Amino acid sequence: MAMGGKRAKSHGGGNAGKISRECAAFRLRVINRAVSRIYDEALRPHGLRIAQLNTLTLVVESGGITPHALSARMHMDASTVSRNVERMCHNGWLELGSLDDARSHAIYATAKGARLLKAATPAWEQAQAETEALLGAQVLNSLWKAVERIEDEGEA
Repeated sequence: MAMGGKRAKSHGGGNAGKISRECAAFRLRVINRAVSRIYDEALRPHGLRIAQLNTLTLVVESGGITPHALSARMHMDASTVSRNVERMCHNGWLELGSLDDARSHAIYATAKGARLLKAATPAWEQAQAETEALLGAQVLNSLWKAVERIEDEGEA
């Protein structure tokens, strides 16, 4: 007996077997980890991880964004986005600026952050090609459509 308790019998059937074979969340996490590893390895020479590159990209693209809007765009909880932004400010890639509303602030890319985005783009392109080779164009197209559905749901 492990740790003094009773073990559940291990067999492929029942609820455990069904969940292990059919769970979409599990399958998506496997894909997420594999794809993130590809991007993180490609971006490592630039001192970036893919979550940071995605954050930097959205900030640059927006020209300045509130933490709430950034969290919503990234579909991430505010505390995770806040930690990432704090680290990126510490690295000199982002900065916080005040808005007319004293209760909030905006996140802006610094010149250093904009240069980093430009320098990291070829590594991102390499990772993008590797990901397409791994998953196939049809799977990526399905992912784009799934994200569009999720974003459309958020607007409804």
